[in-house]
Amino acid sequence: MKLVVASKKLIEFDPKTFLSTMDGGRKIAAFLKKQTIFVQGDSSNTVFYIQKGKVKLTVVSKIGKEATIGVLNEGDFFGEGCLTRQRLRLCSATAMTDCICDANR
Repeated sequence: MKLVVASKKLIEFDPKTFLSTMDGGRKIAAFLKKQTIFVQGDSSNTVFYIQKGKVKLTVVSKIGKEATIGVLNEGDFFGEGCLTRQRLRLCSATAMTDCICDANR
């Protein structure tokens, strides 16, 4: 008996194509170095895609200690908690360099 394996054609996700075809709610946002993008506890309603620059994600504990939980680069998404109906931001995002982001509601 001969086993037959079906070939699967994998399609790579291209964020630029995806973002260029979205209707409504999309805008380009520019942030200066050290500018706050959003703060822990803010309303969570936008997903961001970094076209240019770097973004730092931080959290602050109940006793006031701050920890960096991530550094994001061009091509990364952040703020995606709103896709799972997360109502409030669980971290803060700050531009480490001048940034250009797609902001999608």
